[in-house]
Amino acid sequence: MRILLVEDNELVRMVLGEVLSDAGHEVVEAAGPDEALSFPARNGAPELLITDVDLGAKLNGFDMAAHAHRCWPCVGVLLISGLPPNHTGQTLDPRDRYLQKPFSRTQLLHTVEELKSTLGSQPDSSQPYTDSCRQDTAV
Repeated sequence: MRILLVEDNELVRMVLGEVLSDAGHEVVEAAGPDEALSFPARNGAPELLITDVDLGAKLNGFDMAAHAHRCWPCVGVLLISGLPPNHTGQTLDPRDRYLQKPFSRTQLLHTVEELKSTLGSQPDSSQPYTDSCRQDTAV
């Protein structure tokens, strides 16, 4: 599965990327929204977005999830945070999943597999990602 991992904490990003790669997933890591938004131009559409909620940027994880759903309707989204899901006052999209840190390797991989099984048609890796979608930061 092609996964876009967005996490501003380098150590957390490295560990999560390793766990996911070791499980056989193709992982592209991004340190924040700006880097993540350039992902498709380099790699095609992701099948799963895993994003921290608090990215220390203008866009948070909920914003990234909304943006991903708009650009890639078939993408799965997993939001992760050290805080409870309602701490931002934003509502979790029913298609998305939420894991509160700390979580185990088993919990992460189980949730990824759960999301994978609920995805409808898989995104086409050649699915266009237009400049207007990439530039759209008013999510």
